[in-house]
Amino acid sequence: MLHDASGVPLFYPTLFATTQLRNAGAAVNTIRNKLSDIVVLMRWERSNGRDLNTEFSCGRWLSLADIESLRDFAKLDMRNMAPERRPGDAEPVLVDFFEARIGSSLAVASVGGQQHFNRLSTIADYLEFLGSVLTSHRQSSDSASGIAQMVATLRKHRPRGLAPRFGGGDEERSPPTAIIERFMEVGSEDDPRNPVRDPGMRLRNAILFGLLFNTGMRIGELLSLRLDQFDLGHAPTVRIKRNQDDVHDSRRYQPVAKTKERQIPLPDELGSMIQRYIMQVRSKVKPARRHPYLIVSHRKDRTWGHPLSVSTVRQIFKRMRSVDAEFDCIHPHAFRHHFNYRLSAEIDKRNRKGEQGATAPITEARELDIRAHLNGHRNKRSGETYNRRHIRESSDEAARMVQAGMANKDTIKGGAGEKQ
Repeated sequence: MLHDASGVPLFYPTLFATTQLRNAGAAVNTIRNKLSDIVVLMRWERSNGRDLNTEFSCGRWLSLADIESLRDFAKLDMRNMAPERRPGDAEPVLVDFFEARIGSSLAVASVGGQQHFNRLSTIADYLEFLGSVLTSHRQSSDSASGIAQMVATLRKHRPRGLAPRFGGGDEERSPPTAIIERFMEVGSEDDPRNPVRDPGMRLRNAILFGLLFNTGMRIGELLSLRLDQFDLGHAPTVRIKRNQDDVHDSRRYQPVAKTKERQIPLPDELGSMIQRYIMQVRSKVKPARRHPYLIVSHRKDRTWGHPLSVSTVRQIFKRMRSVDAEFDCIHPHAFRHHFNYRLSAEIDKRNRKGEQGATAPITEARELDIRAHLNGHRNKRSGETYNRRHIRESSDEAARMVQAGMANKDTIKGGAGEKQ
């Protein structure tokens, strides 16, 4: 929640976060980020001496000049903003035009295009919500039209032509298979290149990498796994559940599942590793007996035995990247992209066998269902972003087939001409 200097929660931002974000199942980090965007809007109000609550209650909406001003303000890096002026502060000294001189000016720090886009998107959603709430008693078509026009204009002022989020295209989203496989080899228990020396930590990290590699789960889903979510019998499985607000979680920012609950099979070898970790390693970490989470900290400090945090996972990957410069493209979410790439490749392989009568092919609709279930998506189209590398490679292969066919055709024509 956002609160004022007295610690009292701000009414409308809290109402927005509760009804529009939390009730919709948004993750805690998502709510925090959107509230941070609303803070930017409130700082713009303060710097311009505006009170949008009062203005919207009177049916006065943002003009085009206001929207352009808000757009430019949202581009600024709030960490580099000067302290806000408060009532009673001295007015700035005005310099007469004829006394003004041309001087150098420092560049104003600004945020990236994607963050600027996200800020304006959140602000547009919040202003639409705020205007609707403040004028709901009127039930006026003019108010609804004014709100819709204001929000549409603000959204049109968002930056365009943004680069991919990870900057390097599909290869960085889904690293090459050879690099992923080498990463898994180095991260295994017995590899001499493994930068970790403690055997228990080696096993824990190997399980962490194995779960990401074989399930495609998100890092929040991985760190929220409890012992009772595993079935390590004849056919090992893991069930991804939503454990929000778990009383056993001591982490300041609890990692949670962002998508739907689902059950995913595990390789027998990985199931055996998890069983061995629980029985022989985790059981000897006394603080770990106080909570049910699988992945725990092995460092002998105040966090010993506590559930592993996201920041610690980042440090684990950073240490692995120090082994090989080619590992720089590997991060926890890259495993999710690579899992979906492998899924597409295996489906294509199965379908090629199906053409020969060995197995029944998997239809496109069935593939969407499979991908949505494994990723925990409610919307089947959500999986499209994870399949871009495979689509590009398939497109390249199809283009080469076309080019090869044209080349063969030209060769036949050339041979016929020589005979004539």
